[in-house]
Amino acid sequence: MSASKALIEEDIRFIFSERARFARMEQEWFSTKQCPGELREAFLWEIPHPTDKANKLTVGREAIVRLEGLAATALQRAGIEQQVDLSTVRMPLGTILFRKFALEERPIDTKNVDRALSEVAKLAARSIKARTHFIPCHLMHAKEPPEFRIGPVRFMSQRTFRSRVAGLIWQDRSSYRGDNWLRRESAKYYGSFGWIAEVTIPCCDERTSERLATAAVTSALDCLHILFRASHSARMGVGGPAVKHDRRATLQLVDSALSFSTSVGWPGEVAFPDDWATAFEQPEHRYVLDLFGAALESAVDPRLDRPLSERFLDAALWFGEAVREPSRAAKVIKYVTALERLVMTDEKDDITSQVAARVSAICVDPDDPNSREQLRKEAERAYSLRSKLAHGSLSPKSDQIFEGVRLGAKLCELTLVNALAMFGFQGLRAEQLTRSDVVAGFQTVVARADRLTGSRETHVAGGEAEDRGRSKETASIAAAGAEEADRSSSDDCVAPSTDKETNASEPVIRTSGQSRR
Repeated sequence: MSASKALIEEDIRFIFSERARFARMEQEWFSTKQCPGELREAFLWEIPHPTDKANKLTVGREAIVRLEGLAATALQRAGIEQQVDLSTVRMPLGTILFRKFALEERPIDTKNVDRALSEVAKLAARSIKARTHFIPCHLMHAKEPPEFRIGPVRFMSQRTFRSRVAGLIWQDRSSYRGDNWLRRESAKYYGSFGWIAEVTIPCCDERTSERLATAAVTSALDCLHILFRASHSARMGVGGPAVKHDRRATLQLVDSALSFSTSVGWPGEVAFPDDWATAFEQPEHRYVLDLFGAALESAVDPRLDRPLSERFLDAALWFGEAVREPSRAAKVIKYVTALERLVMTDEKDDITSQVAARVSAICVDPDDPNSREQLRKEAERAYSLRSKLAHGSLSPKSDQIFEGVRLGAKLCELTLVNALAMFGFQGLRAEQLTRSDVVAGFQTVVARADRLTGSRETHVAGGEAEDRGRSKETASIAAAGAEEADRSSSDDCVAPSTDKETNASEPVIRTSGQSRR
Protein backbone atom coordinates (compact mmCIF):
# COMPACT_ATOMS: atom_id res chain seq x y z
CA MET A 1 0.00 0.00 0.00
CA SER A 2 1.36 3.43 -0.94
CA ALA A 3 1.98 6.02 1.73
CA SER A 4 -0.74 8.30 0.34
CA LYS A 5 -3.38 5.57 0.47
CA ALA A 6 -2.30 4.64 3.99
CA LEU A 7 -2.70 8.28 5.04
CA ILE A 8 -6.17 8.43 3.51
CA GLU A 9 -7.27 5.37 5.45
CA GLU A 10 -5.68 6.79 8.60
CA ASP A 11 -7.67 10.02 8.16
CA ILE A 12 -10.93 8.08 7.77
CA ARG A 13 -10.23 6.04 10.91
CA PHE A 14 -9.42 9.24 12.79
CA ILE A 15 -12.77 10.76 11.77
CA PHE A 16 -14.61 7.71 13.11
CA SER A 17 -12.57 7.65 16.31
CA GLU A 18 -13.45 11.32 16.91
CA ARG A 19 -17.11 10.58 16.30
CA ALA A 20 -16.98 7.75 18.84
CA ARG A 21 -15.26 10.03 21.37
CA PHE A 22 -17.85 12.78 21.01
CA ALA A 23 -20.66 10.21 21.16
CA ARG A 24 -19.40 9.19 24.60
CA MET A 25 -19.41 12.85 25.64
CA GLU A 26 -23.03 13.15 24.49
CA GLN A 27 -23.99 10.16 26.63
CA GLU A 28 -22.21 11.74 29.58
CA TRP A 29 -24.12 14.97 28.97
CA PHE A 30 -27.45 13.18 28.99
CA SER A 31 -26.64 11.30 32.18
CA THR A 32 -25.07 14.16 34.15
CA LYS A 33 -27.06 17.05 32.60
CA GLN A 34 -23.78 18.91 32.21
CA CYS A 35 -22.32 19.49 28.74
CA PRO A 36 -18.54 18.98 28.56
CA GLY A 37 -16.69 22.08 27.42
CA GLU A 38 -15.04 20.32 24.48
CA LEU A 39 -18.39 19.05 23.23
CA ARG A 40 -19.91 22.53 23.50
CA GLU A 41 -17.16 23.92 21.27
CA ALA A 42 -17.43 21.03 18.81
CA PHE A 43 -21.07 21.70 17.94
CA LEU A 44 -19.86 23.89 15.08
CA TRP A 45 -18.08 20.92 13.51
CA GLU A 46 -20.71 18.41 12.48
CA ILE A 47 -21.53 16.02 9.62
CA PRO A 48 -25.07 15.32 8.34
CA HIS A 49 -26.50 12.03 9.51
CA PRO A 50 -26.58 9.49 6.64
CA THR A 51 -30.24 8.52 7.23
CA ASP A 52 -31.77 11.09 9.59
CA LYS A 53 -31.65 14.55 8.00
CA ALA A 54 -32.88 16.16 11.22
CA ASN A 55 -29.78 15.08 13.14
CA LYS A 56 -26.07 15.70 12.76
CA LEU A 57 -22.99 13.87 13.93
CA THR A 58 -20.49 15.89 15.98
CA VAL A 59 -16.91 15.07 14.97
CA GLY A 60 -14.84 18.13 15.98
CA ARG A 61 -12.67 20.56 14.10
CA GLU A 62 -9.67 18.32 13.41
CA ALA A 63 -11.92 15.67 11.86
CA ILE A 64 -13.49 18.29 9.58
CA VAL A 65 -10.02 19.45 8.51
CA ARG A 66 -9.12 15.89 7.55
CA LEU A 67 -12.46 15.49 5.78
CA GLU A 68 -11.64 18.56 3.68
CA GLY A 69 -8.34 16.94 2.74
CA LEU A 70 -10.17 13.80 1.64
CA ALA A 71 -12.63 15.89 -0.39
CA ALA A 72 -9.72 17.68 -2.10
CA THR A 73 -8.17 14.30 -2.93
CA ALA A 74 -11.44 13.13 -4.47
CA LEU A 75 -11.68 16.21 -6.68
CA GLN A 76 -8.02 15.98 -7.71
CA ARG A 77 -8.40 12.34 -8.71
CA ALA A 78 -11.37 13.29 -10.87
CA GLY A 79 -9.50 16.26 -12.36
CA ILE A 80 -12.18 18.78 -11.35
CA GLU A 81 -10.51 20.49 -8.37
CA GLN A 82 -10.54 23.85 -10.17
CA GLN A 83 -14.20 23.54 -11.17
CA VAL A 84 -15.88 22.53 -7.92
CA ASP A 85 -15.89 24.41 -4.62
CA LEU A 86 -14.47 22.28 -1.82
CA SER A 87 -17.20 23.29 0.62
CA THR A 88 -19.87 21.72 -1.60
CA VAL A 89 -18.13 18.32 -1.45
CA ARG A 90 -17.06 18.13 2.19
CA MET A 91 -20.40 17.34 3.84
CA PRO A 92 -21.63 14.91 1.13
CA LEU A 93 -18.36 13.00 1.50
CA GLY A 94 -18.84 12.78 5.26
CA THR A 95 -22.32 11.35 4.74
CA ILE A 96 -21.00 8.81 2.24
CA LEU A 97 -18.22 7.70 4.59
CA PHE A 98 -20.60 7.13 7.52
CA ARG A 99 -23.07 5.31 5.29
CA LYS A 100 -20.46 2.96 3.87
CA PHE A 101 -18.28 2.32 6.91
CA ALA A 102 -20.73 2.77 9.80
CA LEU A 103 -24.18 1.73 8.59
CA GLU A 104 -23.10 -0.80 5.97
CA GLU A 105 -20.08 -1.82 8.08
CA ARG A 106 -17.72 -2.16 5.14
CA PRO A 107 -14.02 -2.52 5.93
CA ILE A 108 -11.88 0.60 5.60
CA ASP A 109 -9.59 -0.66 2.85
CA THR A 110 -8.25 0.67 -0.44
CA LYS A 111 -11.10 -0.72 -2.54
CA ASN A 112 -13.92 0.75 -0.46
CA VAL A 113 -12.11 4.04 0.11
CA ASP A 114 -11.58 4.50 -3.63
CA ARG A 115 -15.26 3.78 -4.23
CA ALA A 116 -16.29 6.37 -1.64
CA LEU A 117 -14.06 9.05 -3.15
CA SER A 118 -15.24 8.15 -6.65
CA GLU A 119 -18.88 8.39 -5.57
CA VAL A 120 -18.53 11.90 -4.18
CA ALA A 121 -16.54 13.01 -7.25
CA LYS A 122 -19.33 11.78 -9.54
CA LEU A 123 -21.85 13.60 -7.37
CA ALA A 124 -19.79 16.79 -7.68
CA ALA A 125 -19.36 16.38 -11.44
CA ARG A 126 -23.13 16.45 -11.91
CA SER A 127 -23.18 20.01 -10.59
CA ILE A 128 -20.80 21.20 -13.32
CA LYS A 129 -22.53 23.13 -16.09
CA ALA A 130 -22.33 26.37 -18.03
CA ARG A 131 -23.85 29.37 -16.25
CA THR A 132 -24.30 32.93 -17.45
CA HIS A 133 -24.06 35.64 -14.80
CA PHE A 134 -25.25 39.23 -14.80
CA ILE A 135 -23.02 41.40 -12.60
CA PRO A 136 -24.12 45.02 -11.91
CA CYS A 137 -21.48 47.74 -12.31
CA HIS A 138 -20.95 51.45 -11.91
CA LEU A 139 -18.92 52.64 -14.89
CA MET A 140 -19.80 56.00 -16.44
CA HIS A 141 -22.95 58.09 -16.89
CA ALA A 142 -22.66 58.40 -20.69
CA LYS A 143 -25.72 57.13 -22.58
CA GLU A 144 -23.71 55.56 -25.38
CA PRO A 145 -22.76 52.99 -26.50
CA PRO A 146 -25.58 50.54 -25.70
CA GLU A 147 -22.94 47.88 -25.04
CA PHE A 148 -19.26 47.08 -25.45
CA ARG A 149 -17.17 43.98 -24.93
CA ILE A 150 -13.77 43.11 -23.49
CA GLY A 151 -13.13 39.52 -24.51
CA PRO A 152 -15.60 37.21 -22.73
CA VAL A 153 -17.16 40.05 -20.69
CA ARG A 154 -20.02 42.03 -22.23
CA PHE A 155 -20.95 45.35 -20.63
CA MET A 156 -24.55 46.44 -21.28
CA SER A 157 -26.26 49.73 -20.55
CA GLN A 158 -29.34 49.61 -18.34
CA ARG A 159 -31.64 49.82 -21.38
CA THR A 160 -29.84 47.02 -23.22
CA PHE A 161 -29.88 44.85 -20.13
CA ARG A 162 -33.61 45.31 -19.64
CA SER A 163 -34.21 44.33 -23.26
CA ARG A 164 -31.98 41.28 -22.81
CA VAL A 165 -33.82 40.09 -19.71
CA ALA A 166 -37.24 40.82 -21.22
CA GLY A 167 -36.34 38.60 -24.15
CA LEU A 168 -35.28 35.77 -21.85
CA ILE A 169 -38.50 36.04 -19.84
CA TRP A 170 -40.62 36.06 -22.98
CA GLN A 171 -38.95 32.89 -24.26
CA ASP A 172 -40.12 31.03 -21.16
CA ARG A 173 -43.04 33.24 -20.17
CA SER A 174 -45.16 30.38 -18.83
CA SER A 175 -42.66 29.91 -16.02
CA TYR A 176 -42.78 33.57 -14.95
CA ARG A 177 -46.51 34.12 -14.62
CA GLY A 178 -47.93 35.60 -11.45
CA ASP A 179 -46.54 37.98 -8.90
CA ASN A 180 -43.05 37.18 -7.73
CA TRP A 181 -41.41 39.08 -4.88
CA LEU A 182 -37.91 37.89 -5.80
CA ARG A 183 -38.23 39.19 -9.34
CA ARG A 184 -39.44 42.58 -8.13
CA GLU A 185 -36.64 42.95 -5.62
CA SER A 186 -34.03 41.80 -8.16
CA ALA A 187 -35.32 44.37 -10.66
CA LYS A 188 -35.02 47.13 -8.05
CA TYR A 189 -31.46 46.16 -7.23
CA TYR A 190 -30.25 45.93 -10.82
CA GLY A 191 -32.07 49.15 -11.64
CA SER A 192 -29.72 51.00 -9.30
CA PHE A 193 -26.77 50.42 -11.63
CA GLY A 194 -26.05 52.07 -14.95
CA TRP A 195 -24.25 49.07 -16.45
CA ILE A 196 -24.61 45.31 -16.22
CA ALA A 197 -21.82 42.88 -17.17
CA GLU A 198 -22.72 39.55 -18.73
CA VAL A 199 -20.22 36.69 -18.58
CA THR A 200 -20.55 32.94 -19.11
CA ILE A 201 -18.51 30.49 -17.02
CA PRO A 202 -18.43 27.28 -19.06
CA CYS A 203 -17.82 24.40 -16.68
CA CYS A 204 -18.09 24.87 -12.92
CA ASP A 205 -20.42 24.23 -10.01
CA GLU A 206 -22.64 27.04 -8.77
CA ARG A 207 -20.35 28.51 -6.11
CA THR A 208 -17.21 28.37 -8.22
CA SER A 209 -19.06 29.79 -11.22
CA GLU A 210 -20.36 32.75 -9.23
CA ARG A 211 -16.93 33.45 -7.75
CA LEU A 212 -15.20 33.28 -11.13
CA ALA A 213 -17.85 35.46 -12.79
CA THR A 214 -17.40 38.23 -10.23
CA ALA A 215 -13.61 37.93 -10.50
CA ALA A 216 -13.72 38.01 -14.32
CA VAL A 217 -15.88 41.14 -14.38
CA THR A 218 -13.58 42.76 -11.81
CA SER A 219 -10.59 41.89 -14.01
CA ALA A 220 -12.36 43.45 -16.99
CA LEU A 221 -12.88 46.58 -14.88
CA ASP A 222 -9.18 46.52 -13.99
CA CYS A 223 -8.47 46.57 -17.73
CA LEU A 224 -10.74 49.61 -18.08
CA HIS A 225 -8.76 51.31 -15.32
CA ILE A 226 -5.62 50.75 -17.38
CA LEU A 227 -7.27 52.14 -20.53
CA PHE A 228 -8.89 55.17 -18.91
CA ARG A 229 -6.08 55.72 -16.35
CA ALA A 230 -6.44 55.99 -12.61
CA SER A 231 -7.43 59.65 -12.57
CA HIS A 232 -10.46 59.08 -14.79
CA SER A 233 -11.85 55.80 -13.43
CA ALA A 234 -11.54 55.79 -9.63
CA ARG A 235 -15.31 55.93 -9.10
CA MET A 236 -15.98 52.81 -11.16
CA GLY A 237 -16.87 49.61 -9.33
CA VAL A 238 -18.47 46.18 -9.44
CA GLY A 239 -21.57 45.30 -7.42
CA GLY A 240 -22.12 46.64 -3.95
CA PRO A 241 -25.18 48.25 -2.31
CA ALA A 242 -28.10 49.51 -4.39
CA VAL A 243 -27.28 53.21 -4.07
CA LYS A 244 -28.23 55.62 -6.85
CA HIS A 245 -27.26 58.75 -4.95
CA ASP A 246 -24.68 59.26 -2.24
CA ARG A 247 -26.18 61.93 0.02
CA ARG A 248 -24.09 63.28 2.87
CA ALA A 249 -24.17 66.16 5.34
CA THR A 250 -21.86 67.83 7.84
CA LEU A 251 -22.71 69.64 11.04
CA GLN A 252 -20.30 71.98 12.84
CA LEU A 253 -20.44 74.28 15.84
CA VAL A 254 -18.51 77.52 15.18
CA ASP A 255 -18.68 80.50 17.58
CA SER A 256 -21.77 79.04 19.28
CA ALA A 257 -23.57 78.83 15.92
CA LEU A 258 -24.44 75.66 14.03
CA SER A 259 -23.22 75.37 10.47
CA PHE A 260 -24.89 72.95 8.07
CA SER A 261 -23.79 71.67 4.67
CA THR A 262 -24.98 68.89 2.38
CA SER A 263 -23.63 67.17 -0.71
CA VAL A 264 -24.82 64.60 -3.21
CA GLY A 265 -22.76 62.30 -5.40
CA TRP A 266 -23.29 59.50 -7.87
CA PRO A 267 -21.43 56.20 -8.26
CA GLY A 268 -19.50 55.99 -11.49
CA GLU A 269 -17.63 58.57 -13.53
CA VAL A 270 -19.48 61.63 -14.85
CA ALA A 271 -16.85 63.16 -17.15
CA PHE A 272 -17.29 60.75 -20.09
CA PRO A 273 -18.86 62.16 -23.28
CA ASP A 274 -21.51 60.08 -25.02
CA ASP A 275 -19.14 59.28 -27.89
CA TRP A 276 -16.30 58.05 -25.66
CA ALA A 277 -16.41 54.54 -27.15
CA THR A 278 -15.37 55.78 -30.60
CA ALA A 279 -11.79 55.67 -29.29
CA PHE A 280 -12.11 51.86 -29.32
CA GLU A 281 -12.32 52.01 -33.12
CA GLN A 282 -8.73 53.20 -33.40
CA PRO A 283 -6.39 50.33 -34.39
CA GLU A 284 -4.04 50.69 -31.41
CA HIS A 285 -6.92 50.76 -28.90
CA ARG A 286 -8.65 47.85 -30.64
CA TYR A 287 -5.41 45.90 -30.45
CA VAL A 288 -5.02 46.52 -26.72
CA LEU A 289 -8.67 45.55 -26.13
CA ASP A 290 -8.12 42.30 -28.01
CA LEU A 291 -5.08 41.58 -25.84
CA PHE A 292 -7.20 42.24 -22.74
CA GLY A 293 -9.72 39.73 -24.11
CA ALA A 294 -7.01 37.11 -24.62
CA ALA A 295 -5.83 37.52 -21.03
CA LEU A 296 -9.40 37.29 -19.70
CA GLU A 297 -9.95 33.91 -21.37
CA SER A 298 -8.18 32.22 -18.47
CA ALA A 299 -10.30 34.18 -15.98
CA VAL A 300 -13.53 32.49 -17.09
CA ASP A 301 -12.16 28.97 -17.64
CA PRO A 302 -10.29 27.47 -14.65
CA ARG A 303 -9.06 24.60 -16.82
CA LEU A 304 -6.67 26.96 -18.61
CA ASP A 305 -3.19 27.27 -17.16
CA ARG A 306 -1.66 30.34 -18.79
CA PRO A 307 1.18 31.77 -16.66
CA LEU A 308 1.57 35.12 -18.44
CA SER A 309 -2.17 35.79 -18.48
CA GLU A 310 -2.32 35.02 -14.77
CA ARG A 311 0.69 37.25 -14.13
CA PHE A 312 -0.88 40.14 -16.02
CA LEU A 313 -4.36 39.77 -14.46
CA ASP A 314 -2.90 39.53 -10.96
CA ALA A 315 -0.90 42.72 -11.51
CA ALA A 316 -3.96 44.42 -13.02
CA LEU A 317 -5.95 43.32 -9.96
CA TRP A 318 -3.52 45.08 -7.63
CA PHE A 319 -3.61 48.13 -9.89
CA GLY A 320 -7.42 48.18 -9.89
CA GLU A 321 -7.48 47.80 -6.12
CA ALA A 322 -5.14 50.78 -5.86
CA VAL A 323 -7.27 52.91 -8.19
CA ARG A 324 -10.43 52.26 -6.15
CA GLU A 325 -8.67 52.49 -2.77
CA PRO A 326 -9.60 55.67 -0.82
CA SER A 327 -6.44 55.64 1.35
CA ARG A 328 -3.46 57.24 -0.37
CA ALA A 329 -0.95 55.25 1.67
CA ALA A 330 -2.66 52.00 0.73
CA LYS A 331 -2.65 53.13 -2.90
CA VAL A 332 1.15 53.36 -2.85
CA ILE A 333 1.48 49.86 -1.42
CA LYS A 334 -0.91 48.36 -3.97
CA TYR A 335 0.60 50.16 -6.97
CA VAL A 336 4.09 48.91 -6.19
CA THR A 337 2.78 45.43 -5.43
CA ALA A 338 1.25 45.44 -8.92
CA LEU A 339 4.68 46.14 -10.41
CA GLU A 340 6.26 43.40 -8.31
CA ARG A 341 3.66 40.83 -9.37
CA LEU A 342 4.19 41.71 -13.02
CA VAL A 343 7.99 41.68 -13.26
CA MET A 344 9.34 39.66 -10.32
CA THR A 345 10.14 35.94 -10.61
CA ASP A 346 10.87 34.87 -7.02
CA GLU A 347 14.18 36.71 -6.75
CA LYS A 348 15.27 37.25 -3.14
CA ASP A 349 18.20 39.68 -3.39
CA ASP A 350 18.19 43.38 -4.29
CA ILE A 351 14.53 43.40 -5.25
CA THR A 352 14.47 47.18 -5.63
CA SER A 353 17.09 47.10 -8.40
CA GLN A 354 15.38 44.16 -10.11
CA VAL A 355 12.02 45.90 -10.20
CA ALA A 356 13.52 49.19 -11.34
CA ALA A 357 15.63 47.57 -14.07
CA ARG A 358 12.76 45.56 -15.54
CA VAL A 359 10.16 48.31 -15.30
CA SER A 360 12.47 50.84 -16.97
CA ALA A 361 13.44 48.32 -19.66
CA ILE A 362 9.80 47.56 -20.48
CA CYS A 363 8.76 51.22 -20.57
CA VAL A 364 11.76 52.91 -22.19
CA ASP A 365 10.93 55.05 -25.22
CA PRO A 366 13.02 53.84 -28.22
CA ASP A 367 13.11 57.42 -29.52
CA ASP A 368 14.36 58.71 -26.16
CA PRO A 369 16.82 56.23 -24.63
CA ASN A 370 17.61 58.73 -21.87
CA SER A 371 14.07 58.20 -20.52
CA ARG A 372 15.17 54.85 -19.12
CA GLU A 373 17.32 56.37 -16.41
CA GLN A 374 14.45 58.62 -15.35
CA LEU A 375 12.08 55.64 -15.25
CA ARG A 376 14.58 53.66 -13.21
CA LYS A 377 14.89 56.45 -10.64
CA GLU A 378 11.11 56.80 -10.43
CA ALA A 379 10.68 53.06 -9.92
CA GLU A 380 13.33 53.01 -7.19
CA ARG A 381 11.71 55.99 -5.50
CA ALA A 382 8.25 54.42 -5.59
CA TYR A 383 9.62 51.14 -4.22
CA SER A 384 11.47 52.97 -1.46
CA LEU A 385 8.29 54.77 -0.37
CA ARG A 386 6.35 51.50 -0.37
CA SER A 387 9.03 49.80 1.74
CA LYS A 388 9.07 52.65 4.25
CA LEU A 389 5.29 52.52 4.55
CA ALA A 390 5.19 48.74 4.91
CA HIS A 391 7.92 48.68 7.55
CA GLY A 392 6.65 51.62 9.57
CA SER A 393 9.43 54.15 8.92
CA LEU A 394 7.11 56.50 7.00
CA SER A 395 3.85 57.89 8.32
CA PRO A 396 0.79 57.29 6.11
CA LYS A 397 0.04 60.99 6.67
CA SER A 398 3.37 62.14 5.24
CA ASP A 399 3.40 64.60 2.33
CA GLN A 400 5.64 62.13 0.48
CA ILE A 401 2.61 59.88 -0.01
CA PHE A 402 1.33 62.16 -2.77
CA GLU A 403 4.55 61.56 -4.71
CA GLY A 404 4.19 57.83 -4.20
CA VAL A 405 0.64 57.82 -5.56
CA ARG A 406 1.67 59.83 -8.62
CA LEU A 407 4.68 57.66 -9.40
CA GLY A 408 2.85 54.41 -8.69
CA ALA A 409 -0.07 55.21 -10.98
CA LYS A 410 2.20 56.43 -13.80
CA LEU A 411 4.56 53.44 -13.68
CA CYS A 412 1.74 50.89 -13.42
CA GLU A 413 -0.15 52.32 -16.37
CA LEU A 414 2.95 52.33 -18.58
CA THR A 415 4.30 48.95 -17.47
CA LEU A 416 1.00 47.07 -17.69
CA VAL A 417 0.23 48.18 -21.24
CA ASN A 418 3.80 47.73 -22.47
CA ALA A 419 4.10 44.29 -20.87
CA LEU A 420 0.75 43.28 -22.32
CA ALA A 421 1.90 44.14 -25.85
CA MET A 422 5.27 42.50 -25.18
CA PHE A 423 3.58 39.24 -24.18
CA GLY A 424 1.30 39.32 -27.23
CA PHE A 425 -1.48 36.88 -28.06
CA GLN A 426 0.91 33.96 -28.30
CA GLY A 427 2.45 34.57 -24.92
CA LEU A 428 -0.85 35.26 -23.15
CA ARG A 429 -2.23 31.96 -24.45
CA ALA A 430 0.93 29.90 -23.88
CA GLU A 431 0.47 27.04 -21.39
CA GLN A 432 3.96 25.56 -21.36
CA LEU A 433 5.93 28.42 -19.85
CA THR A 434 8.17 27.74 -16.87
CA ARG A 435 9.66 30.19 -14.41
CA SER A 436 12.98 29.88 -16.25
CA ASP A 437 11.30 30.89 -19.51
CA VAL A 438 9.87 34.01 -17.90
CA VAL A 439 13.21 34.88 -16.27
CA ALA A 440 15.00 34.47 -19.60
CA GLY A 441 12.42 36.66 -21.29
CA PHE A 442 12.87 39.49 -18.81
CA GLN A 443 16.65 39.17 -19.11
CA THR A 444 16.48 39.66 -22.88
CA VAL A 445 14.21 42.68 -22.44
CA VAL A 446 16.70 44.25 -20.02
CA ALA A 447 19.62 43.38 -22.33
CA ARG A 448 17.84 45.00 -25.26
CA ALA A 449 17.25 48.15 -23.20
CA ASP A 450 20.92 48.13 -22.15
CA ARG A 451 22.00 48.09 -25.78
CA LEU A 452 19.45 50.76 -26.66
CA THR A 453 20.60 53.18 -23.97
CA GLY A 454 24.28 52.30 -24.40
CA SER A 455 24.52 52.71 -28.17
CA ARG A 456 21.93 55.05 -29.66
CA GLU A 457 23.81 55.36 -32.96
CA THR A 458 23.85 51.60 -33.47
CA HIS A 459 20.11 51.48 -32.89
CA VAL A 460 19.39 54.18 -35.47
CA ALA A 461 21.75 52.74 -38.07
CA GLY A 462 20.46 49.23 -37.55
CA GLY A 463 16.96 50.29 -38.58
CA GLU A 464 14.95 47.36 -39.74
CA ALA A 465 17.46 44.79 -38.53
CA GLU A 466 17.20 46.20 -35.00
CA ASP A 467 13.41 45.87 -35.15
CA ARG A 468 13.72 42.23 -36.10
CA GLY A 469 16.20 41.59 -33.31
CA ARG A 470 13.92 43.28 -30.77
CA SER A 471 10.97 41.13 -31.82
CA LYS A 472 13.06 37.98 -31.55
CA GLU A 473 14.21 38.81 -28.03
CA THR A 474 10.74 39.54 -26.69
CA ALA A 475 9.43 36.33 -28.27
CA SER A 476 11.13 34.25 -25.58
CA ILE A 477 8.85 35.68 -22.92
CA ALA A 478 5.84 35.52 -25.22
CA ALA A 479 6.15 31.83 -26.00
CA ALA A 480 9.02 29.86 -24.49
CA GLY A 481 11.60 30.37 -27.18
CA ALA A 482 9.32 30.51 -30.20
CA GLU A 483 11.08 31.10 -33.48
CA GLU A 484 10.93 34.61 -34.91
CA ALA A 485 9.62 33.33 -38.21
CA ASP A 486 6.69 31.66 -36.48
CA ARG A 487 5.90 34.80 -34.46
CA SER A 488 6.06 37.22 -37.40
CA SER A 489 3.99 34.91 -39.62
CA SER A 490 1.11 34.65 -37.16
CA ASP A 491 -1.49 37.28 -38.00
CA ASP A 492 -3.02 37.30 -34.54
CA CYS A 493 0.25 37.95 -32.76
CA VAL A 494 0.89 41.42 -34.18
CA ALA A 495 -0.85 44.76 -34.04
CA PRO A 496 -2.81 46.10 -37.01
CA SER A 497 -0.97 48.95 -38.67
CA THR A 498 -2.25 51.95 -40.59
CA ASP A 499 1.21 53.41 -41.22
CA LYS A 500 2.78 52.11 -44.43
CA GLU A 501 6.27 52.79 -43.10
CA THR A 502 5.66 50.89 -39.86
CA ASN A 503 6.99 47.40 -39.36
CA ALA A 504 3.75 45.38 -39.24
CA SER A 505 5.20 42.77 -36.90
CA GLU A 506 5.91 45.24 -34.10
CA PRO A 507 3.17 45.46 -31.44
CA VAL A 508 1.59 48.65 -30.20
CA ILE A 509 3.51 49.80 -27.12
CA ARG A 510 2.51 52.75 -24.97
CA THR A 511 5.77 54.29 -23.82
CA SER A 512 6.34 57.13 -21.41
CA GLY A 513 3.81 59.70 -22.50
CA GLN A 514 2.72 58.36 -25.89
CA SER A 515 1.72 55.33 -27.96
CA ARG A 516 4.34 53.85 -30.26
CA ARG A 517 4.42 51.12 -32.88
